[in-house]
Amino acid sequence: MENITINKLELASELAHKELEENWSGSVDIWEDDTACITVYTEEAQDIFNDYYDKYLTLIENCKSD
Repeated sequence: MENITINKLELASELAHKELEENWSGSVDIWEDDTACITVYTEEAQDIFNDYYDKYLTLIENCKSD
């Protein structure tokens, strides 16, 4: 078994963003602020993202081996 080091916060964020785009892109606004190099969400999109983020972070943390 190979151990891989990951940044769990970055991974959870990337997965949450991907799921938000795939499931909600037609009903919430998401855009890239090129001057600040960030993704911007409406308040509704941010709430959905936060739920997905919590789900993925919990999943990742539960995969931790001792």
